[in-house]
Amino acid sequence: MKVPPGPRGLEVFGFFGGNGSGGVIGFLERTARRYGPISSFRILHKRLYLVDDAELIKDILVTRQHSFERDSGANLLRELIGDALLTREEPRHRERRRMLQPAFHKEQIASYARIMTRESGRLAHEWTDGLVVDIRKQMRGLTLAIIGAAMFGADFRGSADAVANVLQRVARRSRWLAPAFAFIEPLVVAYRKTFPHAPSLFFRSERKELERIVAPVIEQRRRSDGKDMLSLLLNEQNEEGGSLSAEDVKNEIVTFVLAGHETTATALTWSWYLLAHHPEAERRLHAELSEVLGEREPTLDDVPRLPYMNMVFQEALRLYPPALAFARRTKERLDLGGYTIPKGASVFLSPYITQRNGQYFERPDEFLPERWIANAAPKFAYFPFGGGAKMCIGEPFARLEGVLALATLARRWKLEEVSNLPVAFGQGFLLNPNKPILLRVRWRTGTNSQMYLSDVTTAS
Repeated sequence: MKVPPGPRGLEVFGFFGGNGSGGVIGFLERTARRYGPISSFRILHKRLYLVDDAELIKDILVTRQHSFERDSGANLLRELIGDALLTREEPRHRERRRMLQPAFHKEQIASYARIMTRESGRLAHEWTDGLVVDIRKQMRGLTLAIIGAAMFGADFRGSADAVANVLQRVARRSRWLAPAFAFIEPLVVAYRKTFPHAPSLFFRSERKELERIVAPVIEQRRRSDGKDMLSLLLNEQNEEGGSLSAEDVKNEIVTFVLAGHETTATALTWSWYLLAHHPEAERRLHAELSEVLGEREPTLDDVPRLPYMNMVFQEALRLYPPALAFARRTKERLDLGGYTIPKGASVFLSPYITQRNGQYFERPDEFLPERWIANAAPKFAYFPFGGGAKMCIGEPFARLEGVLALATLARRWKLEEVSNLPVAFGQGFLLNPNKPILLRVRWRTGTNSQMYLSDVTTAS
């Protein structure tokens, strides 16, 4: 059996975040750059594979997607969110996705645009000239407010700190748990099959806290009609023809509260960080907003008329996709890139690494929004939301939210860096900054602040 090349010995412990030099991110990037499109390394008895090639990624996610299933990360995630869309396998994944898809139809997404602009306008109204903000905290609060109002008809703004606290605790525990989980997964799966409704093995208190937050929203929605996601879940029939259980509904709501706001908050955080460090891109963005919007708020119809804004958000997602990597597990022995991959092997795909591959992107580590004017990279050189049947169902929502939130805020404000100290990534597989990113809010030159404040107050 021909095995892909890769690091050996103590070097492989970089996969656990050790050995310095950038932790797990640095380890995966060095491995991909040194050993090519497909590499591998052994940790104890298990060999892991890393793929950094657009055609092979397409093969895994689309062409031969039925030869792969979710890897151990899904079973770890299940201990937090339960049996939900993000953790299900076919055919149950397809059935649940069909159930939720109407909430993401084009017509429904259009109705969300007004909520995105309204909530962003509220935040813009709270900012004052000279205010120093923790932009990650601000964006988390904003995206949580948007997902709550759009998907569940609820006001989650008061729960932002509680949800952030849960995420921080989960992230801290996952730093050591995620890399080691593959070795204890069989025991966890056996336990969960025997006790499917038992409390979480690893995130019991965090799960209870999330259920406490969503419980009143679910109860309130049972007494009213709507077309949002929560209404779809409460009114939908399950695979056996009955209504979804209370546990099913809670699992999906918890999933979308977490995934639905955290990924976009991360993308917006890095977008503001990049704009603060690239004044020429910021000036070009502001010029476009002035020309297209003038003194009014953006609408859904404005999105295609803001090409540079779209490119800024697209480039931020290229440089800083929400997740460093995710994995698929082979369901059978197969050939991939000239190598034989055994059944049950973990194959890692990294949007961060492939989207910074110089084979596909010129000057790959630089922030160049204009590269998207005539991008010639193959489709799966860029996949921040995954791909294939398990591609993120909320991609159109997240893209629209990112552009409208940036446009609404940047129409009147610019953000300047407070400190020139470098910002790195935190530990783990989520590409969050390792410390608060503090930015100073400034009125844009030449804007009518009084008119703007009046407009936002009326809209709010």
